[in-house]
Amino acid sequence: MPRTMDGKYVTEASKVFQMADDHWKEGEYDEARKLYSEAATLYRNTADVEGEAFVLCRLGELELSLGKFDNAEKAFMAAADLTRDFDFSQNTYGEILTKLGNLENEREQYDKALDYFAQAKVVLEKIGNKDLLGDVFDKEAYLFLLTGQDIKALESYKKAAELYKKEGVSLKEASTLRAIARIEMKNRDYDDAHDVLERCRLLYRENGDLLGEASALSAIGCLRYVIRDIENSRKALMKAVYLYSKATHHYAEAESLLYLARVEASDRDRGDFERAKAHYKRSIDLFDFLGNDTMKNFVLEEYNNFLNRFLG
Repeated sequence: MPRTMDGKYVTEASKVFQMADDHWKEGEYDEARKLYSEAATLYRNTADVEGEAFVLCRLGELELSLGKFDNAEKAFMAAADLTRDFDFSQNTYGEILTKLGNLENEREQYDKALDYFAQAKVVLEKIGNKDLLGDVFDKEAYLFLLTGQDIKALESYKKAAELYKKEGVSLKEASTLRAIARIEMKNRDYDDAHDVLERCRLLYRENGDLLGEASALSAIGCLRYVIRDIENSRKALMKAVYLYSKATHHYAEAESLLYLARVEASDRDRGDFERAKAHYKRSIDLFDFLGNDTMKNFVLEEYNNFLNRFLG
């Protein structure tokens, strides 16, 4: 594997590998390819199977990012051939199978993708790597979403969340729970969606992830709005606005202010006309500050319609 000490690469192969990464980041793809191939050769010369496979995987990822599917497949398959038959490299082999599944997903060859994911699950279940196994279920769920199979997607997401929870990978669990909540909201399973989002919010909060917590709160606010729970919708969205502001994520803050304005404008008795005006104006100002004329004009039009409805 690429070796580091105190964050620095220490072998010739790992140094060349780092150089290749640097060229990729700079958009110098031909030079990156050449250096990845050189690093793979250096690892091969020292009989470092996992190191060579790791570099080939990175080369495959580069090619995949550029839409060079055949080149990516060639690199991933070479890495798979290296790691398939060794006990010590089954983690790496399982990851490679997952990457091949991602490749086929990008090609829209969904049956092939599912086959690779199934192979990866067998390998990773055998060695008991719950984290990587959760990743496979997560990616499988996304494929099901793409193909309109929400029920299967929900099942796979729940398996992923359970595995992440067992492994203590709380941020991955939170992200997966967020996906579960989206499906349950779409299916109008509001109580289940709310419970999932509360768990999601708590995990983000425990990890100090302001944006994640704000996202969960915004979703809770929107959910409560759908079922006309104005008070709790307002509370959740106000917290979301505060956290987005604290994290200086102005687009999300403006978006949450728009949702909050809608909550206040939706009910003459339980809402608040003046608050709705203030939230609309602040949302418009933020989108203007961001130079997003499309959203600025959209919110401005909605604001004017709101004024005409209440004052007309």
